[in-house]
Amino acid sequence: MCGIVGTVGDLGAVGDALGPALALLAVRGPDGGGRASGRLGERPVEFGARRLALVDLVGGAQPVRRPSGALLVFNGEVYNHAALRGALAAQGVPFASSSDGEVLAALLEVEGVAGLARIEGSYAFAFLAPGGPLLLGRDPAGVRPLAYAAHAGGLTFASTLDALVATRRIAAEPDMEALVDVLRDGVVPGVRTALRGVARVAPGQVLAFDAELRCTTHTVPQAERAGSREAPEQPDVLQALRAAVHDRLAVDRPAALLLSGGIDSALIGAVARELGALPAFTLGYPGQGEVDETDRARRTAKRLGLPHEVIPCPLDPTSWVLGAARAFDEPFADASAVPAWGLARAVGCHARVVLSGTGGDEVFGGYRRYWLLGSGPWLRHVPRFVRDGVTKVIQKRMPQGARMLQAAGDPEGLYRGLLRLQPLTEVRGVLGPLLEHVADPLPRPGPTTPWEAMADDLTRYLPDDLLVKEDRAFMAHALEGRYPYLDARVRRAARDLELKGGPGRARQKQVLRAYVRDAVDAELARSPKHGFSFPVDALYRGALRGLAEDALLGQRARERGFLSPAGARRLVRDHLHGAREAGQTIHAFVMLELWARRFLDHQAG
Repeated sequence: MCGIVGTVGDLGAVGDALGPALALLAVRGPDGGGRASGRLGERPVEFGARRLALVDLVGGAQPVRRPSGALLVFNGEVYNHAALRGALAAQGVPFASSSDGEVLAALLEVEGVAGLARIEGSYAFAFLAPGGPLLLGRDPAGVRPLAYAAHAGGLTFASTLDALVATRRIAAEPDMEALVDVLRDGVVPGVRTALRGVARVAPGQVLAFDAELRCTTHTVPQAERAGSREAPEQPDVLQALRAAVHDRLAVDRPAALLLSGGIDSALIGAVARELGALPAFTLGYPGQGEVDETDRARRTAKRLGLPHEVIPCPLDPTSWVLGAARAFDEPFADASAVPAWGLARAVGCHARVVLSGTGGDEVFGGYRRYWLLGSGPWLRHVPRFVRDGVTKVIQKRMPQGARMLQAAGDPEGLYRGLLRLQPLTEVRGVLGPLLEHVADPLPRPGPTTPWEAMADDLTRYLPDDLLVKEDRAFMAHALEGRYPYLDARVRRAARDLELKGGPGRARQKQVLRAYVRDAVDAELARSPKHGFSFPVDALYRGALRGLAEDALLGQRARERGFLSPAGARRLVRDHLHGAREAGQTIHAFVMLELWARRFLDHQAG
């Protein structure tokens, strides 16, 4: 894992644009850095990288410069780099190191974008061929980040928005519509960012810029499948997962495992155990049994013979909230980012690579909401005044039922409603003058079947939320997350499962449960899924109350214009007095205010 940055065009009065950006990116790449220059037509190009060294610790420095003069900066990893190096060397392609970055550079040099079909890994890169074009690319799963902005005189790109702003070629001007998206969805979705004029490279996209900075968009091609088109036998799922785990543990630095109380991480632990006893880490919530999974995780670790450590969430997690806010380059309201940051801080003291079970539910259809979709059509026919009235009555006693009723009225359908942080109507009365006039986006029909929902999660929920959360939380502690369930071989094997009922009744996930029953624990295989939660309702009435009052009611918040002072006071009062469960809403405004203080008040300095 690394952090990358680059500029195209004359710097003018800006001076050293890369130095401040590389200083910010050092946390993503603490093991060294480098810079290189080239040209895109008449325009000067500067590349910079900070490196987290995981393979070829001595020879894998970046930027990579090929004998032809081609340049690459690269964030991520190519798991099959040894096989690709051998194939390219057989064609006479020279190599100066055993690093995966040099393999990616050589492959792009020889085959162009088409060569990415041969890559098994995750990446975000910038590649400059002699004479151009400049390529900015991102892996199909969207694991690694890359943002860019065109501006007068050129183009600038970086792994994170704070590094982009640090080049002093981009102004930290908030996109008000994106900030409202955060309050509604918890994240800034899609290629938009929280800064005006700044976009992300989309997952699986390669942007090619010519000497005039005209952009052509390419899609990373899929690898050709070898062998029969017929669906393979079910054991191929386990074989694919074994290959994915083994590839991700082929590193020269210590690795670890995030072990929840669920089956996805347990199965990864069982497969990883074939290579040795990987240390496992679990987040604990002492005294909060409804969200604490430590007992099941301890049983799994004992059954597999893994060294195991429980990291307790502090009773007052204010420092964790502040740490998470510093780690994110955008306001990020998914509250599970806070425990993810705290857990990563502990794991980062022991390892540089961590295996995560993220993606298992999306790839194998494990979410309960997939088969709840059948309730959508008939719930939508219930009059709104009835839904709203019942929702208020049952909100405390049956929060999941209230959530279903509320989601059923979403203009994009039940599924999108279930994923919302909250409907925008819930916060309209709290918005201040800068945000209150932002209109609801035009609704786009969401998924109506389990298969559509799985596809939607892979293209929206994973890259916009879960992978952003883990990238920023982990890399704040120089820790690289790796995701066996997102391996292309595992995803193909999951798609090939021809089981009656499909994901609508979690039939695909039953295959994983069968493996867990055999390899780990029969009781665990029967256990229901628990989410990676953060009890915001209780915390913002208790230990985090002071933080909420400062962020929502303090002078800076009153003057900023994101919140209505009267609406903010009413929101906090209603939550503290138990009139409503507003912990998620309060947390979203807290994270928005903390981001604004870092980005807008200090210009990412």
